[in-house]
Amino acid sequence: MKKYFVLSLCLIILLSCCSCNPRGATMPDGSIQYRQSNISNKKELEFKDEDGNVLLNEKDVAWVYEKYSEDAGYHLILEFTADGTAKLAEATKDNIGKEILLFADGEKMFSAMVVAEITNGKIAITGKASNYRQLMSLNEKITG
Repeated sequence: MKKYFVLSLCLIILLSCCSCNPRGATMPDGSIQYRQSNISNKKELEFKDEDGNVLLNEKDVAWVYEKYSEDAGYHLILEFTADGTAKLAEATKDNIGKEILLFADGEKMFSAMVVAEITNGKIAITGKASNYRQLMSLNEKITG
């Protein structure tokens, strides 16, 4: 009986912490932004095309943050610098119908099929990273 009481209490505490995240901010689109991180100077990021050509690197990424919305669930946003935004637009325009891969310190983190040119300087990682723990882990791997 004690076990169930302790487990229930832990669950209540966990749920209340998640719902009252002081670091979370409600965005104009109704989503909630959680942690925002810079890319570590020690972390090497490379965005590559299918042929292995480096299209962008860690210097092109300004911010990485986690967001939640009822429509899309949890997702990780990478926001690019001004130079990175221009490079991203060119890279996505040139690779429509092809994959772009993200590597962190030589380890493949994810790949995505390019369906359109991205001109706003932001990409969202969803899909496999559909739950919060997976996103936190990916964020840590990306930001160092």
